[in-house]
This record gives sequence, structure tokens and C-alpha cells, in this order.
Amino acid sequence: MAFMEKPPAGKVLLDDTVPLTAAIEASQSLQSHTEYIIRVQRGISVENNWQIVRRYSDFDLLNNSLQIAGLSLPLPPKKLIGNMDREFIAERQKGLQNYLNVITTNHILSNCELVKKFLDPNNYSANYTEVTWTGSTEDWILVPSFVVSSISPL
Repeated sequence: MAFMEKPPAGKVLLDDTVPLTAAIEASQSLQSHTEYIIRVQRGISVENNWQIVRRYSDFDLLNNSLQIAGLSLPLPPKKLIGNMDREFIAERQKGLQNYLNVITTNHILSNCELVKKFLDPNNYSANYTEVTWTGSTEDWILVPSFVVSSISPL
């Protein structure tokens, strides 16, 4: 789409420059895990918000992906025994909120595709697959999976 061109009818454009905020509103304990209900908002408009549900394992997966880049973030530690205790869940929720605050207030992290997919899965839902670019197993790039099917082998 060219600059100043109107978007096609029915297509909503996303202003990716507007920052996201995230607040854990509640938690719910299920049989084997706890889910955290998170309210995400784009900018200051109250109408532009949505809820996502995440488990600790989802936060851990995001954190592990960000650590590959050498980042050390304040994710609360794992706990195998006693992780369904109400006091522990309340403390973990505070730690997860702190984690969300760090990643949403850091300009570089908040613009990271992994963080955007974590907080806004409806707008950042492309699946990524690793594909060899030069035929060498040392040179990998990430490409959306729908592109993979159209790439011919080298």
C-alpha cells in the first residue's frame, strides 16, 4: 500500500508505534496449573484493550526465547512443589506483573516480535519456521511458515 493510500474496505490498520501495557487482573487455579488473566491495552484509548490468558509456562517460554539474545529479566523462579498454594500464587502474580512492566516499558523489548506475539496474538499470529538460507546448516533465518511452502530447495 502506497503512502497516503486508503486501506482496502474492511481492513483495519494497526498502529504498531502505540505502546502496549499489560496488567494481571486475576488468576484462576485449575487442577494442575494456574492461569493468569491479563488485560492488555494499546495506547490510552480504553476501547482498544483485550484479555489474554497465560500460564507460568508461557512466561517461561517467552523468557527463554529472550534469554537467547543475552537478556536477563526478572521472571519469578519455578517451583515444583507447593506451586498451587494461594500465598505462592499471589507472590508469583506480583513477580509476573513486574516482569510484564519491565518488558512493556523497555522500548526495545516492547517492540520485539516475541513480546508482541505474547501480548497481542490476534495481530501477531504468523507461525515461524526455520529454513536454510544458503544450504549451510550454520546459516539459519526465520521465515513465516506460509512462505516456506513457496520456497524451492537449493
